Amino acid sequence: MNVVTICQRKGGNGKSTAVINLAYAYARLYGHKVLVIDADDQRNTTSTIPTKRPVTKTLESLLLEHGAAVEDVAEPTAWHNIDIVAGNPGLSSAASALDSLPDGHDTLRCKIRGSEYDLCLIDTSPSLNMLTINAMCASDGLIIPLSSNYFSLQGLAQTMDAYRKLRSDVRKNLQLFGIAFVIHDGRTRLANEVHEKVQEQYPDVLCETVISRNIKIEEAQVCKQSIFTYAPKDRGVLQYRLLAEELAIRMRML
Repeated sequence: MNVVTICQRKGGNGKSTAVINLAYAYARLYGHKVLVIDADDQRNTTSTIPTKRPVTKTLESLLLEHGAAVEDVAEPTAWHNIDIVAGNPGLSSAASALDSLPDGHDTLRCKIRGSEYDLCLIDTSPSLNMLTINAMCASDGLIIPLSSNYFSLQGLAQTMDAYRKLRSDVRKNLQLFGIAFVIHDGRTRLANEVHEKVQEQYPDVLCETVISRNIKIEEAQVCKQSIFTYAPKDRGVLQYRLLAEELAIRMRML
């Protein structure tokens, strides 16, 4: 199983939207069995992907209940080939509980090891709490989503600092699979300047595919759909298809 954390230290960068649409792309276009883990107490991913039955156990259950395994907690969703470990508003208490354990940073990795999925995508909070650290320690690599504004650059710098520190201290094999603009308005000078700055600083990891700012993608999430089902002929479908392919190559899934 390839485990990937989608993280950004600033909110509003399309993190959950990217998780949702990439999960759908890999499940439907590639036929992968995908596990989504919502480690963000805002629960944007959980509230978008509908489950087949009411959620009774969450990520907090997986992390804190003795003997709990992914198979006990993950819920099948209405989206083909996608299961979800749901988030809950009280995840901050789970983060505090893990913080008090000697190997609390490694709990999620131990829990998901050996799970029978092809791909696991983990949505995270903008804050660098113990849940985000757990996600990164459990992962093979990171994807950092960006929007084309200067606050996004701040978040990128903070995320890269956290990534380097984690690699140095506890997760030496953690990779950076890609930095991707998933909200980009190419019509503005500011947006293009931000893109150029990231391209200059991170030429080897910046994805070529850019997701344009798109109201249809936002509407799809409100309607609990991916862009693929909500507006199949929209440009966002092609862009997310290309991004999924580019990242799959980087993750050696092709």
